[in-house]
Amino acid sequence: SGNYFEYYAMAIGGRSTSAKTYLEKHFDKFAAADADALVQHAVEALNKTTASDQSLSTKNTAVCIISTNNKFREVSGEELQKFLDKLEKKDPEADAAMEEAPAA
Repeated sequence: SGNYFEYYAMAIGGRSTSAKTYLEKHFDKFAAADADALVQHAVEALNKTTASDQSLSTKNTAVCIISTNNKFREVSGEELQKFLDKLEKKDPEADAAMEEAPAA
């Protein structure tokens, strides 16, 4: 037996609440988005999970694309850097709120 779930977006792990919030706010755009736009949303969501004094880089970030039309592929470092260069600036106050939040 097994379970089947269809996901358009999901975040798990430490500080995943920030990523889930981002994904929920932008969920309506995913169906019409091309692969590049979806990768940009993915790195934006990942960026929400890091502290304000940390930055995503090609050294600490990897993105893979799986689709029904193409084979599995990992986004190259050079291509990934283009997405990372477009990231929104972080709000340092968001970190303060996370530190004050009670542990679950």
